[in-house]
Amino acid sequence: MTLGMDRGATTHRRWQNTFLAGAIVFGLVALGDAAGTVYALTAPGYVFEDGELVGELMVFVLAVALMLGCVALGRRHDRRRAALVAEPERWLPEPAGHDGQGQVDLDVETTRLRTLVLRSVGLVLVWMAVLAGVGAGFFAMSASSDHLLKTGVRVTGEVLGVYRHVRGDDTIYVVYPAGSGGYRYADIIWDSGRPYAEGQPITVVYDRDDPDRVRTLEETNNDQTWLWALVIGLVAGVSGLVLSVIAAVNWRRRYRAVRATGWRIASVTVVPDYPIRRGRHMPDINVVYRDGTRITLRAATSSHGSVPLKHEPDRQAWIGGTDRDMVVLFPHGRWREPPYAVPAYALDLRAAAKPAAEPDPEQTAFVLRKYRRFVIVFSAGYAALIAAGVVLMVVLDLWWPLLFVVVVGSFAPVPLMKLYAARLRAAPKEE
Repeated sequence: MTLGMDRGATTHRRWQNTFLAGAIVFGLVALGDAAGTVYALTAPGYVFEDGELVGELMVFVLAVALMLGCVALGRRHDRRRAALVAEPERWLPEPAGHDGQGQVDLDVETTRLRTLVLRSVGLVLVWMAVLAGVGAGFFAMSASSDHLLKTGVRVTGEVLGVYRHVRGDDTIYVVYPAGSGGYRYADIIWDSGRPYAEGQPITVVYDRDDPDRVRTLEETNNDQTWLWALVIGLVAGVSGLVLSVIAAVNWRRRYRAVRATGWRIASVTVVPDYPIRRGRHMPDINVVYRDGTRITLRAATSSHGSVPLKHEPDRQAWIGGTDRDMVVLFPHGRWREPPYAVPAYALDLRAAAKPAAEPDPEQTAFVLRKYRRFVIVFSAGYAALIAAGVVLMVVLDLWWPLLFVVVVGSFAPVPLMKLYAARLRAAPKEE
């Protein structure tokens, strides 16, 4: 058995969640774009603006291509991991005679990991229902606005003021005749981009049963409270769905890995990343097996957190799984008596204890070089996205593809940061 710090062999596992999240997000973008395009094509009276349909098709094709690319890269990394997972001694010692089976029924706890898989699948269904409700809300809002345009009373009003707000939506203030010779005033959300001027006549459409409900031919004037509620629901639904799918996939892999390797008893210490380095990463879990070998794990992002367990250093626990798919099983949590499973992944391979080494100047210089390059590439990427957004809004006057730019801008730094972290953990190389 060979123990060592083979960092290069374990670097590729860090990309697993990145590709999975990318595939989900780009798939949702493609699905949303396709649904919006189909609705526009089938909606009576809807007219595409110049270049709008081409922009929709370009967004769909690009989103599908990126989704398939993430899937292909994820499958490639999974194949590269297969050989490592087949060698559990890289992370776990050989089974010993005493594993603490009497204190905790390890077979039952292995089976309970499957419950966490089912719980994550249930959350996936919940977030899908949330997204379906949000989609229905957007559809109902659009249908209500279209219904008002078709059945409302059309009158000629006048623009009394045009207001651009630093905070909130721009508005136009109009007066229009309604009812038996009376006049009404209304603030209408100005989101079409069409220019208006004071004193300009404008066609106003109002509901004969509720004259205060009003729109124009171009401005839908939807309820902004409901609109923001739907937007927040959309963001929460997409984020929750991505995290739930990742959790379900990862817990399934951990369950299969633990079932294949079994548990190893060990002494563990939870080391949170504060107060000195607050907010940089999840807590580390230092593991010392009974044979004296050590390994450092890092708690994965999960509702099963490890920070509350920091108050008991060198406490007994069990370790199962391999590589990215590892679980630390504590006899009990801080506030609960049943055994408590914390997901984790290995930062290195199992090794004998080593004395602390002095900082390597060459490694320090290497980190600084990589940091400068990371900042440059990160800034250039956002500059390119901002330029793309300006082209879409100003030159092509398209707003829907801007959502795709925002999504890419939000998730593009993730693989870049993963690559940056992987390079920092690699050995310094001469340039």
